[in-house]
Amino acid sequence: MKQRIIGLIDCDAFFVSCERVDNPDLHNKPVCVMTGGGNKGIIVSRSKEAKAIGIKMGAPYFQIQKTHPQAICIPARHQRYSEISHRVMNIIREFTPDVEEVSIDEAYVDLTGLNEIYKTSYTELIARIRKTIWEKANVPVSIGLSCSKTLAKLASDKAKNKGGIFIIRPDKIMETIGNIDIEDICGIGTQSAKNLKFNGIFTISDFVSQDNTWIKKAMGVNGLNLKFELMGISTSSVDANPHAPQSIQDTKSFEDFSDNLEFLSSQLKYHIQNASRKLRQWNGFCGEVGVILRTKDFSTSVLYSKLETSTNSDFVLRNTAISLLNKLYRPKLLYRSVGVELKKLSYNEEIQQSLFETLKHDDDKLSRIIDDLEQKFGKDVIKRGM
Repeated sequence: MKQRIIGLIDCDAFFVSCERVDNPDLHNKPVCVMTGGGNKGIIVSRSKEAKAIGIKMGAPYFQIQKTHPQAICIPARHQRYSEISHRVMNIIREFTPDVEEVSIDEAYVDLTGLNEIYKTSYTELIARIRKTIWEKANVPVSIGLSCSKTLAKLASDKAKNKGGIFIIRPDKIMETIGNIDIEDICGIGTQSAKNLKFNGIFTISDFVSQDNTWIKKAMGVNGLNLKFELMGISTSSVDANPHAPQSIQDTKSFEDFSDNLEFLSSQLKYHIQNASRKLRQWNGFCGEVGVILRTKDFSTSVLYSKLETSTNSDFVLRNTAISLLNKLYRPKLLYRSVGVELKKLSYNEEIQQSLFETLKHDDDKLSRIIDDLEQKFGKDVIKRGM
């Protein structure tokens, strides 16, 4: 099997970077992007200058006005961010068609063999990609490179503090990442991490040294695939052609930890809007919604609720998810991320409930109309009621 060369390109402080595209005077200044308007705004993205003066993720705008009057706080413009994201992705596709967009500011790329096509090293190639994105879109990115998606993700995380580029070389994998805690690996849940630690497995090196039979028995085929990925054997290819998903998950780590329930709620609503829009794009319907809440120490709580009728309605999904969040939330705990998962998806016009009864899906035509309006005139052109 030919070894793959896979990169993860991640836009830095993306919302702030987008605002700087339109207003270069914001460079080198403490800039924050906030959801909501006026005193109800909550900080959701910060420049490194804003971080340096102590502005916290999730801080309310009215508080920042008093404690950090020098900060520049800007209401989020999600449609504009989508436009710039589209520009960045198209620039990446100038180098390779094998691009898998995983979020508005992240994409996996398969660069296998491109060193020969471009007559350069892979290191120089990703440096060129990074430079081209900056020159054409004015968006800074970090790029992690290795030989599997899992390793590329780990490399991308390290690139943030390593000048924007980090490579995990195939012959130095364990030397580079072997001491990383097992719970820091994407794909290792809280319960799995506890079980692994109970069996004396604390690091990546400990994990990959385990027998395949033991891993498969303890974690199933996904655990075995994760081991291969961490060893540099790609088990998940970069998919440039999206397929109707079996489930939809939308989540992203905060720039800083937060214990603010209002901030968590605003972020969850944003993820619900993204997930439900994607569901409607596939003409799909959701039968179960879940909320994922992860604390600072990587402890993860998940709560699901089955829906009486399969739906793609923002309103129904949002209300159900917020109710779940209120049950999961614990005051004084610091959280690193919140997200939503849509499960039990179906793509037929109707589903058979029993031999004699048919249950129609709840197709939210209002949300579809809003989708069309936002596509034409920009996101948030119509404000949804709470």
